[in-house]
Amino acid sequence: MNGSIYERELVGILSGNPKMIDRISRKMDYLGKEAFEDLKKFPFYVTRAAGSKGADLVAVRFDITFVIEIKSSINDTLAFSASSGKNQEQAERLAEKCNSAGLFLTYGFRLKNAEGDPWRIFKVPSEPKGRFRSIYSIIPEIEISKNNNFIMKWNSGLPLHDLLSYLKESH
Repeated sequence: MNGSIYERELVGILSGNPKMIDRISRKMDYLGKEAFEDLKKFPFYVTRAAGSKGADLVAVRFDITFVIEIKSSINDTLAFSASSGKNQEQAERLAEKCNSAGLFLTYGFRLKNAEGDPWRIFKVPSEPKGRFRSIYSIIPEIEISKNNNFIMKWNSGLPLHDLLSYLKESH
């Protein structure tokens, strides 16, 4: 499967698509399922913004906006220095645009063949404004290598259902 399949999967989840939510949450515990079920009642407006110059997704619900870049891998570690540094350059450019708007860049890391919740959420270091600061504070920062390149370690990310549970408490 290529990356766009996982973009569509996350669009379906965040948009409250019942079939997608049921499929992704069927092997989760009660709290994980409950977090995803809330999206059926309170979905995000999600638009795909895929392209070489923009982020993959923008998700908006109430007064919350996420700018999301999607990465997927069969490996639990993803180094941005791969692919000639293109991912690193893109991340820095998008993070700068988000920061200037008072937002922060979010990464959704989809581990292929993962048990339970396959999505982990990371943030790129930023200085968000307003209500975003409280959400920003609970999401783990993407790691930075000794060569100043970003690295995502799936096990270090925030499970998507935990982020959704946090957001549920705030609406």
